[in-house]
Amino acid sequence: MLVLAHAVVIQVITFGMRPTLSYAVLDLGGSPALLGVVVAAFAVPALLLALPAGHVIDRIGERASLLAGACALVVAALIATFGGGSVAALLLATTFLGMGHLLSVIGEQAMVANTTNRGQYDSKFGYFTFASSLGQTIGPLLLALPGGTVETPPVGLIFIVSGALSVVLLGISFFVRSSQRPVIEQRARMLPAAAALLRTPGLVRALLAGSIVLASVDLFLAYLPALGHERGIAAVVVSAMLVVRSMFSMFSRLFLGPMVKVLGRRRLMVWTIGVSAVGLAAFALPLPVAALLVLAAVYGFAIGTCQPITMSWIAELATPGTRGLAMSLRLASNRLGQTVLPSLLGVLAAAAGAAGVFVATGLMLFGGAWAGAAVGEAQPGEVDDELARD
Repeated sequence: MLVLAHAVVIQVITFGMRPTLSYAVLDLGGSPALLGVVVAAFAVPALLLALPAGHVIDRIGERASLLAGACALVVAALIATFGGGSVAALLLATTFLGMGHLLSVIGEQAMVANTTNRGQYDSKFGYFTFASSLGQTIGPLLLALPGGTVETPPVGLIFIVSGALSVVLLGISFFVRSSQRPVIEQRARMLPAAAALLRTPGLVRALLAGSIVLASVDLFLAYLPALGHERGIAAVVVSAMLVVRSMFSMFSRLFLGPMVKVLGRRRLMVWTIGVSAVGLAAFALPLPVAALLVLAAVYGFAIGTCQPITMSWIAELATPGTRGLAMSLRLASNRLGQTVLPSLLGVLAAAAGAAGVFVATGLMLFGGAWAGAAVGEAQPGEVDDELARD
């Protein structure tokens, strides 16, 4: 239960602060293209830390990662609150937010993977990501706090609330106990273990699909405020769209286990990524607000299935004692996508605006659907054999 509570709070902080940071950058005169840099600032340090963090978790447990992540979030909130008058300070706050989010999420995912029996991963990761989606639903509601203008939320107040929640997260982390470490005579080194996982058939394409999906969520978070600015949509309506997206992702994850049993992982992943591509690209059309809310619901439900599917599949493939590394490998690939793709599309935003970014992201998701076709059923022992050869 503590891990689920931790998952809710970390996502409330992240999904409250990230769109607020976008608004803060825009208020300081930043261009839509700069929002791509903001998204990348969230991902770059985490990309560098992911594999070492997962490797350390496999050795000393998840609790240390959760504590370090909460501390980074406290620092992020302090920088955003007291240095918000500078774009450089906002980028630094985004960097610490990315580090804190990564360390927290790796610890959570490793905890779930290490305390779940084979055959139950789809359901358990479905519940875990349900908790995450609950936090992602609550987080954007911070944009509706009183004190802002019609088109801009109360930036300073949101940063203060996020700082208080980061302190709460630190308290929860103190009470979490690491899972029991397996007794292993000789642990594989980090790079050979990661290489063994990458040689698993279809894994690279599955990681590619996951990274594209997560990058699309990041771009949705970053550029929906920009779309609202361009079309004169009130901040409270933008908040509602973000909440709807999260709610429907949460709903899809609650029933992930049964959906996988009925449709299978591969079919479910390919079709839902394709639907999400259509829904996201349609945001570029000059539609009324009600239609945009419907599209947010469609996109949210479809996009909500891919992440837990890749989590459960990779967890089944990994051997005891390497699951932290396996989850960090997945997160590293996600962060790579979050770094490269938003930066490229940020350049497009300067020419085509936020609507162009939504169209390009939809096309990108069709590539993710092709990559997701590689996902299959886990075969226990595949990674064991690879590690034995290293």
